[in-house]
Amino acid sequence: MSTEALWDALTAFIGGGPGEFVDLALRLHAWQRAHNPQYDAICGDQPAPARWQDIPTVPVGLFRDLPLTCFPPDQAAVVFRTSGTTVGRRGEHRCRDTALYDLGARRNAAHHLGPLPRAGVALVPYAPDSSLGHMCRDLVPGMPTFFSSEHGVDAAGAWAALRAATEPLFVPGTAFAFDLLVSTATGPVQLPAGSVVMVTGGSKGRAVVLSEPDLDLALRQLLPGARIVGEYGMTELSSQLWAVPWGAPYQPPPWLRVKAVEPATGELLPPGQEGLLSFVDLANRWTVLAIETQDLGVVGEDGAVTLRGRVAGAPARGCSLSVEEALARAAPAGVGGRPA
Repeated sequence: MSTEALWDALTAFIGGGPGEFVDLALRLHAWQRAHNPQYDAICGDQPAPARWQDIPTVPVGLFRDLPLTCFPPDQAAVVFRTSGTTVGRRGEHRCRDTALYDLGARRNAAHHLGPLPRAGVALVPYAPDSSLGHMCRDLVPGMPTFFSSEHGVDAAGAWAALRAATEPLFVPGTAFAFDLLVSTATGPVQLPAGSVVMVTGGSKGRAVVLSEPDLDLALRQLLPGARIVGEYGMTELSSQLWAVPWGAPYQPPPWLRVKAVEPATGELLPPGQEGLLSFVDLANRWTVLAIETQDLGVVGEDGAVTLRGRVAGAPARGCSLSVEEALARAAPAGVGGRPA
């Protein structure tokens, strides 16, 4: 399958057309090995996989040290970076374009939430390198944000905007930002019917007052009339999972699948057992489609994910490669990708 034919097939599948996940995942993996020398080096002499579960995964930590692109890194049109609270260097996800990212985000949000409000009040960063900010701006264009990395949450401005709403609002924010917003509340604000509050991310190591269940309850009490939903995503992925309502398992879209493995050995675990989560995302065409996270969770029979926190203690080896080993393998390939 040519590159153009593969792109057309991915676009059609993510857009809701025909296609088969396993076939597309295996084809995209083969294409990425041919065009991403660092990923090819990491895969080493592993044979071509026959199942999507066997596609070699890359730990998210490698995005701090390697470009991992299927094109020359200096040709990236967009560079998304991990949170500034990440210890050490920030991970980078370089893309030639965001066409599949945007297509998937819109379709997935519409599937789970229905038509989104046309107005919003955001509590997410709008920095050009924020993938979360990019998604939220694209879902509801023109929505103001009351959060910045430099100044934090403008709680007074956010509450004023919420009180002034005369039409349904989309209100996306991180759990940390909502925790600060709740702490400054003076009373409930009745949002117009049809409003959606989206909670994503954790506290990123910051001190928080409320647990997730308590924050959920506080938001329901302070913002009556709104649906409270959860969103799970990360810089290194191009797709998101939604929990409707927040607290329910996170549902992946048809073009993304999740597996749980034993952190110490990488052994694939059956549905229902807690393990280290890895994602195979067909929208990740420009880097690596198979990503190993540092999150623990349970994958249900239906593919839905229940999060159980972060890996503690020794580094996980779910992909059978430590970050150091992967760096050593990738070093001979240099730091540039071959032309696509």
